[in-house]
Amino acid sequence: MRTLVHLDADAFFAAVEQASDSRLRGKPVAVGGEKRGIIASASYEARSFGIYTPMPTTQARRLCPKLIVLPGDFERYEQFSNWMFGYCYDFTPEVEQTSIDEGYFDLSAVPKPPVEIALTIRKAIGQKLKITVSEGIGTNKLVSAVASKLTKPAAFNEVPPGCEAAFLHPLPNHWLPGVGPKTSERLNTAGLTRICHVAATPLEMLELLLGSQAASVRQFAHGIDERPLIPARQPQKSFSQQETFATDLTDEEYVNATLRRMADNLFSKLREEGRSIRTLTVKVRYNDMAEDQASESLIEPSDLETDVYGRLHALLRQAWKRRVSLRLVSLKLSSVYDGRFRS
Repeated sequence: MRTLVHLDADAFFAAVEQASDSRLRGKPVAVGGEKRGIIASASYEARSFGIYTPMPTTQARRLCPKLIVLPGDFERYEQFSNWMFGYCYDFTPEVEQTSIDEGYFDLSAVPKPPVEIALTIRKAIGQKLKITVSEGIGTNKLVSAVASKLTKPAAFNEVPPGCEAAFLHPLPNHWLPGVGPKTSERLNTAGLTRICHVAATPLEMLELLLGSQAASVRQFAHGIDERPLIPARQPQKSFSQQETFATDLTDEEYVNATLRRMADNLFSKLREEGRSIRTLTVKVRYNDMAEDQASESLIEPSDLETDVYGRLHALLRQAWKRRVSLRLVSLKLSSVYDGRFRS
């Protein structure tokens, strides 16, 4: 039996801005995407005016004329994220960061009571970083994540072992992994509005609505989630692709076109998962198997390949330090955020 805690920072970007500048505390604050003109994060003072993410900034200003909109300091957010998860490492090495402001830590092998540890981490983050977090404790990822998000902000909920299905069943179907707005609407039309309805539906009937996804969704509906926790000592979440050329190449334009094709594929996957990224890394391998690479961080996260096309060629030239033929090129997208930056 596992004991997982889901840690989820409340209004993270806006909260970091308020923590860094005491003049912003208690005021409606939002972090807005510079390029696409949308709200990426809104403080709870701003949310009381009906502001949400990703609302257009112009609409948010109409709802709250005194709204303070900041461009965002993503390096600072990443630093706060590292500090926040650092408190988890004080108690366990089993920590998985799923995005900049949320993740899981496993307390199964820790002798102290999980509730005591989770409250200690929550208190330390509040005192030292001046931000609030929500936590959910459960036997698997699904239950702990729902428990942390259900009553935000500053939520703290524990679901005892054996109570997973009872906890989930009254909730709307959109809480299930893999059930987005379109899938939720399809289930609602079929009368399966709540998780208990999905759990009670025979698999054959559910397959008519969800196809190959039906089995996993039905399992989730019963409170069963076997997804493992992937600790940070294993590769953190990133999106990457590489190509080994049939013959060693010196054609820069061809290699650049290969990188653009990789970007098309990777950003398509990125959007499917509702994610955005901030860091690009281009790596080259020479004909003698030596390697070089170059990285660049965007001003703000993006899930659009058109935002990076112009940067790929420059990164390729930076990485290709030796003017000899290439055997391989790869592109990695990292510094993963959720999809709040979509236009």
